[in-house]
Amino acid sequence: MTENGKKKRNTAIFLVVATILNILLMIALMTLGLFLLAKFGNPESTATPIYLVLIFIGSIALSWLIYAKLMKLYAKKVDLDSKFAPLFGSNRRGPRNNNGGPSVKE
Repeated sequence: MTENGKKKRNTAIFLVVATILNILLMIALMTLGLFLLAKFGNPESTATPIYLVLIFIGSIALSWLIYAKLMKLYAKKVDLDSKFAPLFGSNRRGPRNNNGGPSVKE
């Protein structure tokens, strides 16, 4: 397997594992929020549906923030360029090919 193929494989595995961990983190935060609501909230309150929505949105936001912090720490620890292929192409454009390109009047 070529070096580029290994990098692409590592990138795919990393993305799958990181996504699964992010979802598990979100579920754990949601479970914690529901536990706290059941422990300290009034189940007969009319505000309970609002709390459920806030727990859902809060668990998504907190899991995203924690995930972002963990990825920054991981990026500092590991040289990502040597292990992973870039997800997107380079931002630089190569020289333009005039075949089929827009006409330019001089």
